[in-house]
Amino acid sequence: MQPTVEEIYGRDALNKGEPWIVPEALLVLKSIIKPTWRVFEWGSGGSTVYWSRNCASVISIEHLEQWMPRINAMMTDFQCPANWGIRLVPADMSVQTEHYRNYANAILDVEGNFDLIYVDGEATSRGWCLEHALTRVVPGGYLLLDNSNWLEGHDFGQEWERQDFVARGLYWIGIAEPFDWWTSLLRKVL
Repeated sequence: MQPTVEEIYGRDALNKGEPWIVPEALLVLKSIIKPTWRVFEWGSGGSTVYWSRNCASVISIEHLEQWMPRINAMMTDFQCPANWGIRLVPADMSVQTEHYRNYANAILDVEGNFDLIYVDGEATSRGWCLEHALTRVVPGGYLLLDNSNWLEGHDFGQEWERQDFVARGLYWIGIAEPFDWWTSLLRKVL
């Protein structure tokens, strides 16, 4: 099933209050999500709304200060319960490496482990985010990676069951060449 133009550009996900991931991955995610889950995510948006409405709690790390008012409005518009928090780790392009590490390290300031960790958000930090996420998912919990082809070559080992979802041959406005959009869902086996 190829995603619609609305799904490709994320407008549909934001309007629905859902994660902007490959549609097939979203269907699987909806079939496994539990209301008792504790969720952590890098990047906020429709996913934050979705976790808040369907899980016990969500903590989001956001790097775009100008995105914060829109997210706060979305949480209100969708009447999300008071089970969410967003921490801003702003971008400072003059100290890129330090910023990227601070963004990824934000999970270290949160106690406990998580039933689901979603690695999305600021692209340059995703490798570091993934390193932290691998150690903070509970046994039987999930790691959701959007644009997971950007992290290709990572050996997750026998501790993880991996399922990849790929939408092939998509085109963004202004880019003549097709690309593949990957989302991966990994379960930490007991």
